[in-house]
Amino acid sequence: MNRNHFDRWMGLVALVAFVLALAWASHASEWTPRHALAVAGARDTPGALVFNLLAFIVPGAALLAAALWRRWHSRDASGMATGIALWLLAIAALAWFALGLSPIDAGDLAGEGGQHHAALWMLWLIAVSAATVALVIAAAPGQRGMMGVLAVLWFVAVFVLPVLLGGWAQALAALAWMAWPLTAPAHICIMTGSARP
Repeated sequence: MNRNHFDRWMGLVALVAFVLALAWASHASEWTPRHALAVAGARDTPGALVFNLLAFIVPGAALLAAALWRRWHSRDASGMATGIALWLLAIAALAWFALGLSPIDAGDLAGEGGQHHAALWMLWLIAVSAATVALVIAAAPGQRGMMGVLAVLWFVAVFVLPVLLGGWAQALAALAWMAWPLTAPAHICIMTGSARP
C-alpha cells in the first residue's frame, strides 16, 4: 500500500465493506434496500453482528483514519474551512463507527437502543452536512459552482429522497459520503497556516 494514498485506500476499504454488508444483509435476513439500514443490524436479526461490523464499524474506523491522515498531511497547505471540514468528517466517522455498537431493538424502536441509534445517526448527518458546506466554502473560485451542485445533491439525497426511497436513499447517501477519500486532496489556502483549526 502506497503511504501517499493511505486515505484513498481507507475510502476503498470503507466502500467495499459497506457493499459486502448490504449483500450479507440481503442474504442472511429478509432485509431489502426498502428498509432502513438500522433494520439489518437490529438486535436478534439474523446476521446482525456481521452487518454491523461491515456496514458501520469497519467503514467508520477506515474513514476516521482517512480524515485524520488527510488532516495531518494537509495542515500546512489547507485553509481553515478545509481543516474544519476534515475534523467534521472525522466526527462523522466516529458517529458511524458508534452506530455499529448501538443497534436498535426491532421490537422496541422507541427504547434506549433506538434513541442512541437515532442520536448517532443525526450526529453523523449533521457532521457530514456541515462538512459539505465547509468544503463549498473552501473550494477554489473555479470549483465552487461544481461543489455547490454536489452540496445540493447531498442535501436532496439525505432530506428529500428518504421520504420517497426509504433505505435506498440511506444506502446511497452512505456510499456518497464514504467516497470522499477517493477525491483529490484540497490544497486550498483561504487563511494562513497559523490560522488553521
